[in-house]
Amino acid sequence: MKKYGAILALIVAVLSGLIAVFLANRWLSSRPENEPLVIRETVPSTEIVVAARDCEVGMLLSSDNLTLTEWPKASVPKGAFDNVAAVQGRVAVTRLKAGQPILSAELAAPGSGAGLVATIAKGKRAMAIRVDEVIGVGGFILPNSFVDVIAIDEKSGDKPTAHTLLERIEVLAIAQETYNEEGKPKVVKTVTLQVDPEQAKKLALQTHRGGVQLTLRNPLEEPQPEPKPQVVQAAKKGVPVLGARIRIPKAKPHSVEVIRRSKASEIEFENVESDKKI
Repeated sequence: MKKYGAILALIVAVLSGLIAVFLANRWLSSRPENEPLVIRETVPSTEIVVAARDCEVGMLLSSDNLTLTEWPKASVPKGAFDNVAAVQGRVAVTRLKAGQPILSAELAAPGSGAGLVATIAKGKRAMAIRVDEVIGVGGFILPNSFVDVIAIDEKSGDKPTAHTLLERIEVLAIAQETYNEEGKPKVVKTVTLQVDPEQAKKLALQTHRGGVQLTLRNPLEEPQPEPKPQVVQAAKKGVPVLGARIRIPKAKPHSVEVIRRSKASEIEFENVESDKKI
């Protein structure tokens, strides 16, 4: 009896397989020829650290504003982190949007502190100057823009003079803001500039003795290098000296009309200061 039961089960299995093949062929033949066949593949992924919410410049990163998310393994950004603990305590130097991967280039060095101090580059200083609507270029000077500082010297009895004191100086903040999302002009009372120690001295001295004017410049435009002094040879010893080349114009002949009694004659000399006749 058991023998017949096994044979019957085998027959049922074969019939079920044949029916399944028939139905599959019928379904495939009923599909349009130009309809693509979608084959789903599993893309390898890994976890990286992203911002859990919007983070402003200078914000201290912690588990409250960080999270892990799945990311395609083949397109993980360079400098990304796979561990929240490796990012905790660091400070953002750029504005981060929610869901944006946290990259090492967007973080200040460990232990640099939070706030504006974290955005100051190594060897630089942050210096604030007072501005009004005119000096602040109508409020169009915003964080991360670049300006030239024009020095205005007001001398008693003479006309004021102006010259370029500093070129391509980065603006770190306007008032207490280090970021302006809309990019709209905003009139403020102070502008914080990033300068080196020598530039800070020049700017402090100028603001003490005279006025300054800020000019907004294209961030892609580099400062023009100062012209190098030309080397000229000394007349006798042949020792090179620094200085500008001076061209002496060639002296022109000079003529004098002489009248003796009723006769007039003309005498020509090499130049005005010479008594040598031609």
